[in-house]
Amino acid sequence: MVKAPKESRGNEEYRPSRKLTEYFSLRKSNRKTKMQVLREKQKSLENYLRNETEDGLECRLTENKGRSVFATRNFEKDSFVVEYSGDFLSLLEANQREEHYARDETTGCYMYYFKYKDRTFCIDATQETGRLGRLINHSRTSSNLYTKSILVDGLPRLVLLARQNIKKGQELFYDYGDRSRESIKYHPWLKE
Repeated sequence: MVKAPKESRGNEEYRPSRKLTEYFSLRKSNRKTKMQVLREKQKSLENYLRNETEDGLECRLTENKGRSVFATRNFEKDSFVVEYSGDFLSLLEANQREEHYARDETTGCYMYYFKYKDRTFCIDATQETGRLGRLINHSRTSSNLYTKSILVDGLPRLVLLARQNIKKGQELFYDYGDRSRESIKYHPWLKE
């Protein structure tokens, strides 16, 4: 070990202390904690939603399905793809709207029911807005997206995230999750 030179301070001898880092370089880690990563991901999702981001998507007409959404760029697993956006409704409001829509056979229904903190809410995307999340088709077996609810500015919002890596040109699907007998009776494609 190298000894520090002695210095004189009045009547006593003084040895300045040396830090280990004066002899060896200090390596700092760039790794982030799990909480830092989660906070950054949450902030990123909030920014996408506030900016109504829909980059990398295109709507095309497809045979037997009508409008479908395709990726125009690659998406990595668990990355944000699009929001399922529409009117945010309580369960009571959603039931009233659904009754209204049922009376008009020309109106489709794009209502997504979900739970957030043990309460049921609905995003009603029935109104045509040009947003693409509402046009993503169902697949029970080939879904490449999944939904997640996140809190933004005090309201839960629905995002569609990549279930796996998605390549440019792939059609986007998620499982609507509706398995009720009545729904399957009127929409048998929900089984597929």
